[in-house]
Amino acid sequence: MDIYQQIWDADQAANGVQPILSGQQGDEARGYVSVANTVGAEEETRVLDKVVIPDAKRLTYDRVLKLFDNYALDEQEQEVETPQERQEVHDLLAAVIDTPPMQVAREYVANASGTVISRDRWYGVLLEHWFRTFSQGGDPALTGFEHVFVGEQEGPKVQGYHFWYKYYLDDGLATTYDRDNFPGFADDRIAYVRGLYENGQENFPESVTISYKWHAPDYSRWSAGDDPKEIVRPLTKPVGGFFVGCSVEGLMAIGSVRAHLGARAPKEAVINGARYDLKVFRSANDQHIRTFYPVFLGPAGRGGAEGPVVIPRQPEQPQEPAVQSPIRILAALVNPEGTDEDKETVTLINTGAAPQSLEGWFLVDKTKRRFAVNDVTLAPGVATTILLPRNSIQLSNKGGEIRLVNRDGHTAHVVTYSKAQASDQGRTIVF
Repeated sequence: MDIYQQIWDADQAANGVQPILSGQQGDEARGYVSVANTVGAEEETRVLDKVVIPDAKRLTYDRVLKLFDNYALDEQEQEVETPQERQEVHDLLAAVIDTPPMQVAREYVANASGTVISRDRWYGVLLEHWFRTFSQGGDPALTGFEHVFVGEQEGPKVQGYHFWYKYYLDDGLATTYDRDNFPGFADDRIAYVRGLYENGQENFPESVTISYKWHAPDYSRWSAGDDPKEIVRPLTKPVGGFFVGCSVEGLMAIGSVRAHLGARAPKEAVINGARYDLKVFRSANDQHIRTFYPVFLGPAGRGGAEGPVVIPRQPEQPQEPAVQSPIRILAALVNPEGTDEDKETVTLINTGAAPQSLEGWFLVDKTKRRFAVNDVTLAPGVATTILLPRNSIQLSNKGGEIRLVNRDGHTAHVVTYSKAQASDQGRTIVF
């Protein structure tokens, strides 16, 4: 069975919503998106004319929404990531890392590449593919996530913008996610131009290919205090295509499988009876996704989407460090005096002979919550104490585990402590 079909089905059984053609009956309990199969030229046309997302499926949609205003519109502008924006990335990844489509994708990549891919290593793959910035062609700070899920400006044109949910929000529903914060922005920022369907694509609601105009807001200029009327730019997309109905984790899972060099996944996909050429372009060093989108090729014929979906069992997590690292967890204050919030600390030390940047490293508690270290460089022999803010990781007073994970997703050091060790308030545990 096609790996991409497996991911699609796993996503539909989880947070994806069913794409249907206009006029068909949707299942509100499952969720659906109705796709107009018009091929005319009509600016008032709503390509995605109705969307129902059940409350039980909303978590990752709400998490990805928070990232849409984190990026400068122009590709040539430098990005400035705030601690809050960095945390929003980790919040999204924490919500998607264990979902069924991600489990299918991770298992496939592990088997295809012949490597053991722990949960933390897969987390690192997603960070590298979608969120690490890179420079290319004179553009200083590109990311796969911004290009594919948010959209960018290159001169008068839209670049990327391949996430159906973002398109749906911009196409007349701005009041649902940013009008209160950005008064002066028009509700409807998509002007549909025409459908560009060939080979019967209008009969498959899982994808669309269209031409449109996007009145795109530059949130970075808004945060600088510019007049709203001056920061909405009319851009055109002569040809744009995207899958419809997949969740953010579903699209990321398909894209990461296709982009992973070690997996060497097929370039073509068969999803619900239709064939797609999955276009992927990587950064110059092959570590990051530059863009990813489907090109409809036509009906697949018989047998293209048959077969059961198997959700793989999640591999057990390593309990010992997976790699040798000079950065160690030296101590932790797990039970501060008074309330624990905003007082717990973890102390790290560089036991090596060279300076070490911790950009992209994070701490993980026993419930798999994460806290990004970042902005820390340790000189040889130097220790630093990190204050853990509320709603990050939590060091249980009943005993627990603290893991330090490097930017590649490998466990660099892991320590455990007992309930007895944590029983004395104000005592720092040295490991």
